Amino acid sequence: NSNNSVRVTDEFMRAVVLDGDWTTRAVLDDRPIETFRARKLFRAIAEAAHLCGDPGLQFDTTINSWHTSPNSGRINASNPCSEYMYLDDSACNLASLNLMKYVDEDGEFDVEAFRHAVRITILAQEILVDNAKYPTEKIAENSHKYRPLGLGFANLGALLMSRGLPYDSDAGRAFAGGITAIMCGTAYATSAEISR
Repeated sequence: NSNNSVRVTDEFMRAVVLDGDWTTRAVLDDRPIETFRARKLFRAIAEAAHLCGDPGLQFDTTINSWHTSPNSGRINASNPCSEYMYLDDSACNLASLNLMKYVDEDGEFDVEAFRHAVRITILAQEILVDNAKYPTEKIAENSHKYRPLGLGFANLGALLMSRGLPYDSDAGRAFAGGITAIMCGTAYATSAEISR
């Protein structure tokens, strides 16, 4: 009854592609522990994910190359469901918007209503940063300093079905990508406006 993730690097993925060896290492002192065939290890991870939804893969090299605050430290881990990846000793206000609430009477997605909801939610989350309680002083300090906010959406599957778009299709992925781009751009613009 837990979420489990495995962090892999580009180096590991190359070893999988080339069917090479992979040596696991100790977390604290980086000493070699055990060597496996990378492809066999990857297959075991994939089979476990197929059976129960875990473990999820986290692509460590990509995560850290896309890091928005790399001069403040590397991203070492995530919350259990992997939606929040940031600095150690930090916390994030997470929220999500139900996409079906933005379908108008004609069955079309109301972009302006969605953008308005994103703006309001980001503003509310920003206000909460200073009013939340944090489990440690360091987490409180980093939360106030960096003000991480997480906004996502729910009910994508229902929205795609309502539009007759298969979930695992180019059209479904493109539609989801468009909604994600609108949400992300609006959230970033709102955050910049609040910061200003």
